[in-house]
Amino acid sequence: SKRYDSGYEALSDVSFHMGAGEMAFLTGRSGAGKSTLVKMIYGLYRPDEGEIRIKGETVRLSGPREAIRRGVGMVHQHFQLVPVFTVAENVILGNEPRKLSFIEKRKAIKEVTALAEKHGMAVDPKALVRDLPVGAQQRVEILKALYRQADILIMDEPTAVLTPQETDELLKTMKGFAANGVAVIFITHKLREVLAIADKIEVLRSGKVVGTTTPA
Repeated sequence: SKRYDSGYEALSDVSFHMGAGEMAFLTGRSGAGKSTLVKMIYGLYRPDEGEIRIKGETVRLSGPREAIRRGVGMVHQHFQLVPVFTVAENVILGNEPRKLSFIEKRKAIKEVTALAEKHGMAVDPKALVRDLPVGAQQRVEILKALYRQADILIMDEPTAVLTPQETDELLKTMKGFAANGVAVIFITHKLREVLAIADKIEVLRSGKVVGTTTPA
């Protein structure tokens, strides 16, 4: 459960669980509590009641850094990128490969290239982020999470800014992640996406889970 200082209850006794390689879609109208829920899983908010368990261990997340350390990554609706940095510089930011006190840029480019190829995510590691289309910028955000070895990936309305073709490419990529054991939490308002690839659908309304179902 989560309440704000105003007394507004954003989440009330919400239970949610998923396994490795599972794609769980959170849906519901604006204000239902979807973003509040995932922000607690990512350590941005702390629950007022209840607990969070990751891989069987009850955790108290002090912030996103602790969540990342435990394998949780999040791609925000509004990208957290530095426009004047290259793709590789954005991906490694805060976790740079170093030799003595120097950042190993060649090694970083090699690692980002290998990671992108492994997951079928075409992106030029030397390109400036400000020169990339929105779909490519989103791939950079995903690579940031994967570079930090996330095996739980939160996607907060990732298709809101994408074209239909980019959306189809993203859904295909997400299916590939799940096939490799990554748990994907996907917030969306679009039923086409839910019915296309979800393993589990959680419907929230007014801070409560009002339904759990599958596309079938």
